[in-house]
Amino acid sequence: MRFRVQKLIRDRLPAIMRAQGLAVFDRRLDDDEFVAALKDKLLEEAREVHEAASPAELADELADVMEVIAALMQASGLRPDDIEARRQAKRAERGGFDQRVFNAAVEAQDGLPAADYYLARPTQYPRED
Repeated sequence: MRFRVQKLIRDRLPAIMRAQGLAVFDRRLDDDEFVAALKDKLLEEAREVHEAASPAELADELADVMEVIAALMQASGLRPDDIEARRQAKRAERGGFDQRVFNAAVEAQDGLPAADYYLARPTQYPRED
């Protein structure tokens, strides 16, 4: 039996899988493929965070997210300090999540420049007419 995987995996997994008797068909990605695969991996890991059912599972999945973020930063030539500076700047400008604010909807008059943001993203912000 052969199973299609088509995803980025951790460095030691091919050897671990081969030790289990599996035939592994892997290759090294070029720079552009690697960044794209890391972005896909980040989405995969974020879904696993969403599905975590216990604090232990959440910790494991968040650790995976952080590993992917670290690899993505390195592959993109970013330093943790660069990201932290942007995080702090955004927090200073827009706040954090301390107050647990949930936005159910927004309403805008036609022609309002802010409405264009929502209109340009109909999948993310469907209209409630």
